[in-house]
Amino acid sequence: MSAPIAVSRELLEKYATSAPRYTSYPTAVDWAEDFEPERYPDLLASAAGRDDPISVYFHIPFCAERCLFCGCNVVITRNEERVERYLVELERELAMVGESGIGRRRVHQYHWGGGTPTHLDLRQIERVQAAFERVFTLTEDAEVAIEVDPRVTTPAQIELLAKLGFNRISLGVQDFDRAVQEDIKRVQSEEETRVVVDAAREAGMGSLNIDLIYGLPHQTRGGFEATVERILDIRPERVALFHYAHVPWIKKHQTAMTLDAIQSPADKLATFLRAVEQFQGAGYVYIGLDHFALPDDELAVALGQGELHRNFMGYTTHRGSEMVSCGVSAIGEVGGCFVQNDANEAEYLRRVGERGFATHRGHELSADDALRRDVILGLMCNGILRKADIEARHGIDFDATFAGELEQLAPLERDGLVTLGGDALRLTPLGQMFMRNVALPFDRYFKARRERGETGKSTFSRTL
Repeated sequence: MSAPIAVSRELLEKYATSAPRYTSYPTAVDWAEDFEPERYPDLLASAAGRDDPISVYFHIPFCAERCLFCGCNVVITRNEERVERYLVELERELAMVGESGIGRRRVHQYHWGGGTPTHLDLRQIERVQAAFERVFTLTEDAEVAIEVDPRVTTPAQIELLAKLGFNRISLGVQDFDRAVQEDIKRVQSEEETRVVVDAAREAGMGSLNIDLIYGLPHQTRGGFEATVERILDIRPERVALFHYAHVPWIKKHQTAMTLDAIQSPADKLATFLRAVEQFQGAGYVYIGLDHFALPDDELAVALGQGELHRNFMGYTTHRGSEMVSCGVSAIGEVGGCFVQNDANEAEYLRRVGERGFATHRGHELSADDALRRDVILGLMCNGILRKADIEARHGIDFDATFAGELEQLAPLERDGLVTLGGDALRLTPLGQMFMRNVALPFDRYFKARRERGETGKSTFSRTL
């Protein structure tokens, strides 16, 4: 068991700032403005010529009601005709993807996110899966995952998903405290949650993830400690412990919560540190950022071997240069470019109906982007960045190329977040919590914004 991590108020005030989560680099806010969306079919066709496996993501945006903390791209509806129209265009988009030939590459990571994918009924779930199978084939060891809301997910849906090959399931819980649930409009009992957990395990799904959020209204250290104990009794293979991202300038519904009932930064940190202590004390490995896994879980094993990776779906054991994403707002990566579908439902439907795809923005990675991406994700994934690996992959002298960045990291080394000497950069246990701060000096786009003196509301969530 790891020793408890102590964070002083001074360090909290110094480093608890807003920063990207780096599921990609460059982050989406820094993508080029001159990218031509019409390139997407050609990018798919060029990617079809490679042989390595790919990842596939479907965005199913529908929810029956809105959770006030939510920052996802969702469509609130109970209108079945609306859902049916979406599925028609999703199938059309998949058909266009199939025409590119990229389906010849097998899929080793496949994920349904949302929204609430289990908003779909049994027939619709089978329909979407059939559309996938008309284009793609899974590898034998593929990670096949889905996000579900226990309040609307039935054992029959879980049984069907397992028969269709889904082997990982992620449940949103956030907090079991009733006062918290009522304020965020997400009332969900432990009993409801366990029904889905039991169904998934009985169906043979080998991996269960539970999402928790700290920093919500009415949370207390003791109350959240009790929630964590109940989660530990369920013993999921993975846990994501997110810091609530308050972005009311993007998600206006967040203002409907009782914001003056949110803990102070110091109390939120104490709540988070206690949860870390609880998970580590129960045998979970702290993967970093806000993720935990049991020691025999693939993520923990990959971390120990220095082979953990990260993409738009979060931490993964699968390295893949291409990710095909379908649905409203979906972000993918093909042919050396990031691409994103229109985030507006009506525009997504119109664009797919007219041309077969809804790409409306993107970014072609430069050599410098690719270099800095490898550096940032190396730190974010495995806590260690070996200079020789970067030098061999990109043909550079690490210390010379990043002399300025290493100088910026010197204060972080003095504060115990990172060690810089010798052949590698290494995050300390304390640095695991502040890994986004360690990554920031390598983000030239973030630096440019700061140098331009850009002010106003933050684009990114708080680091702690």
